[in-house]
Amino acid sequence: MADRDILFYPDPEAVAAEAARRIVDRIASRDRPTICLTGGSSPKRLYELLGSEPLCRQIAWDRTHWFMGDERFVPIDDPLSNMGMAKRIFLDRHASPQNVHAIPTDATEPDSAAALYQTTLQQHYGAAQFDPARPLFDVALMGLGEDGHTASLFPGAAALAETERWAVGVARAGLAPFVPRVTLTLPVFASSAELLLLVTGRTKQVIFARIQAHEPLPAARAVSNGATTWLVDDAATTAASRSRIAAAVQEIIVMGVSGSGKTTIANALSQRLGWSFLDGDTLHSAANVEKMRNGHPLTDQDRWPWLNAIADDAAKRRARGERCVIACSALKRAYRQALINDPDRIRLVYLRGSHRLFDARLKARKGHFMPPSLLESQFADLEEPSPEEHAIVIDADATVDQIVEAIVARLAR
Repeated sequence: MADRDILFYPDPEAVAAEAARRIVDRIASRDRPTICLTGGSSPKRLYELLGSEPLCRQIAWDRTHWFMGDERFVPIDDPLSNMGMAKRIFLDRHASPQNVHAIPTDATEPDSAAALYQTTLQQHYGAAQFDPARPLFDVALMGLGEDGHTASLFPGAAALAETERWAVGVARAGLAPFVPRVTLTLPVFASSAELLLLVTGRTKQVIFARIQAHEPLPAARAVSNGATTWLVDDAATTAASRSRIAAAVQEIIVMGVSGSGKTTIANALSQRLGWSFLDGDTLHSAANVEKMRNGHPLTDQDRWPWLNAIADDAAKRRARGERCVIACSALKRAYRQALINDPDRIRLVYLRGSHRLFDARLKARKGHFMPPSLLESQFADLEEPSPEEHAIVIDADATVDQIVEAIVARLAR
């Protein structure tokens, strides 16, 4: 699944919470936020979160516009209506009515409704052609049907090849409920700053496995010109697809200067993968610890015995058949070369961030032997990974869960 990030979460609640966070963040950063909603069962909890405390207070309801990616051709007060569901759950209580743009299912037939909705979209966008640098939607939500469809783009449908029309009528759905529909087309979904696909539930295991096997199903063809992110819960996957890390990879080294969070992230990553965890700091000699505690930076002469101790410990774990996540500053390329003697077996993760961020973390940290005064020397010694090292580079200014899932997604790719 090229050009996509696949992030795994323990349950539908976690998927909904992450989707809600991303939507709220996008709304906060835009002057006229535009969100494209989706139907089905997966987004219901997401809509409940958006409409309740504390998130509802963080949304600029008066300037946020809400569209729908596809709709069943039924009255908006019909239980089958996608926009009707969204209105009942949260839009009617918070959104400005003029900012809720429903597909006009009171038109004479689906094609007429599609033409009218295309006009609405183009008027909102201010153009009849897409500019790749100016997305229509800030976030577009999509789901995954058990046959691989997304929105109302079903396998084998002519609408999948549509490049001119923004919305089309669908005479007959590929799955129940078998009612006519209106759907946006793939180029419209592509005009999104972020495309979020929500995949939850055990019934999605088979089709998600087919997506991961690169079958050209409709959902696999939904790709944004910006970011495309799949939020998947554990029930929708097998244990193998959750990790999807090459069997040859036996170790992951999480590196960075003091305060980057490498120990916390490495520990959380090891739990996420079910691997063992090695905290490199625990292998420092007493002399090294005392030197740092007194505010004196370590030299190469101090560090080489420590690096050898980490390499020896890792080798023992491999001999026992363990896969391991290691936290180690590994500031210089020579240090990393000593630890990574087989790039196919050992992957490097670099937690990157600013001096200000890490200094604030160190000053707030209690009981650690590394004083904030040594941060300057760490940055002076730091040699950021070169392209030849194929490091996974992650911004450290995010939550632990976000960083861990970003690492897992990169490993899967």
